[in-house]
Amino acid sequence: MPCLFRLREEPKSFLETAPWIFKSEVELDISVETCFQILLDDKAWSIWHPEVTNIKWQTPGPIQKDSIRTVMYKDWMSYVLLGGPITMEEKFDSFDDSSDTTKRFSISFTALSRPACMVYKACREEFQVEECQEGGCKFTRTVAIDPAFLPRYAFGCMTYPTLKKTFTKKCPERLEKAVKEKRLPIVN
Repeated sequence: MPCLFRLREEPKSFLETAPWIFKSEVELDISVETCFQILLDDKAWSIWHPEVTNIKWQTPGPIQKDSIRTVMYKDWMSYVLLGGPITMEEKFDSFDDSSDTTKRFSISFTALSRPACMVYKACREEFQVEECQEGGCKFTRTVAIDPAFLPRYAFGCMTYPTLKKTFTKKCPERLEKAVKEKRLPIVN
């Protein structure tokens, strides 16, 4: 594992107060449980969020609060700005799968393989799946970032629009398409 640089910890309210917040919602014709299992399936990520690769768990299963994993994130921007992919350590700081109608988890990014001054000072994500009245479910994802100087000011014209497009357009569209085409292992 590469050397990791610690990030600043933020409370859950950071999801509403961060300098950069990306929120997406998509309605899917699958159950809450099926959608939640897709979000927890490491192989499914390569289909709906191919920028995230090489997921490795640092804690034994099952996934729960305080579970830790590392993921590699790679897109054209990571190569241009950082010279290659970036490894991120993520800690599940909440995990609730007890309800049949709503399930959620949130993740704090605790460390990166590049100095925080080059990437993020803090980052959190929340994933929520809730039952729709008409059937199916609604998946909501919130990504909250406090970008470091370089991505915010020096390269902000590239980083912000790229991340916004990835998190609010590409990922939800890929997930919706993969569900419709039954390309996810859990949907088949």
